[in-house]
Amino acid sequence: MIIILFSVVTIAISISVIIVSQKELPTEDLKLAREALTIAKEAEANIYSEKIYKESVQMYDSAMVNWSRQNSRFILFRNYDRIINFAKSSKKKAEEAREESIKKSANLSKDVQAAFVSLAKKIELYNKLFKDLPLPKSVFDAHNKSKMFLSESKIAHESGKLKDAEVLFKKAEIYVNHANVAAGKMLRDYFEDHSKWKNLANDAIAASRGGNKVILVDKVAHLLYVYQSGKVIRTYDAEFGPNWMAHKERTGDNATPEGNYRITKKKERGNTIYHKALLIDYPNAEDKVRFAEKKKKGLISRSAGIGSLIEIHGHGGKGFNWTSGCVGLKNRDMDDLFRLVGNGTRVTIVGSIEPLSVISEGLDF
Repeated sequence: MIIILFSVVTIAISISVIIVSQKELPTEDLKLAREALTIAKEAEANIYSEKIYKESVQMYDSAMVNWSRQNSRFILFRNYDRIINFAKSSKKKAEEAREESIKKSANLSKDVQAAFVSLAKKIELYNKLFKDLPLPKSVFDAHNKSKMFLSESKIAHESGKLKDAEVLFKKAEIYVNHANVAAGKMLRDYFEDHSKWKNLANDAIAASRGGNKVILVDKVAHLLYVYQSGKVIRTYDAEFGPNWMAHKERTGDNATPEGNYRITKKKERGNTIYHKALLIDYPNAEDKVRFAEKKKKGLISRSAGIGSLIEIHGHGGKGFNWTSGCVGLKNRDMDDLFRLVGNGTRVTIVGSIEPLSVISEGLDF
């Protein structure tokens, strides 16, 4: 009896072994899926093909969960079909994610290279048109941040970190757009007075045709011209107050006035701390009327003064706008101008003789 029972058990075990051996195990499929996932991740599919890559990982995880469940069952009742299907699907998705990642990263690389050129042009536009304007600190800071992020984006791109390069590039683009839009608006708003400036300049030049010397100051060009008989006889580099684009309205605004003035006093060395100086009659009648109107409307503080002591003086050549609203010249230029003009000489100060289209050199902003 015992011998018969032993024989039955032996036969049953043998049959189980045969059945199990005939079943397709998932080991190889799981291995292939793992390898495909590794290769996909090396191609940064988790970044450039995130959705498909996640699906592949989820399918592999499902295969492993099912395998654990099947291994807990009696050997004869184990079924590996779902595990194999999950593993094969995981491998297929991983390969798909890898291919998509390679394509996207290649396209992104091309896009970023083209975008670098475009952004560099925007930064160059700022440097050409706006860098010398008395811009708010926020605009200045935005421009500097755009340059910093562009530089970091290029480094990331060269290192193959294309996604990082894209993120940094977008930051650079946001900042340079902010800087250029704000600076562009400021410049366009300023040039709304160009027709007035042009009339002032033409009138000043016409006034010189009788042989009188006339000083014409162009703030945007940072130049002081001396006209006589309708022709330029001298040209000097000029520097102004830090807030030079504004029309001078009050004491302490660091703005250089615009309009028609006259030299009222010549100050030799020893009578000024600025080498030599030519005092002009700011504020004139027009300045006083404008100041009173703005004060009445509450646009200027009631306690504010209109300001005075605007001069053309020496100690210039610093390379930036530094005066308190005066016109600064190099000492040698101041010496030359001092010899040419006298009390009563007309001084016309304008924002720009040339229109914005000429100043911007046709650049679109």
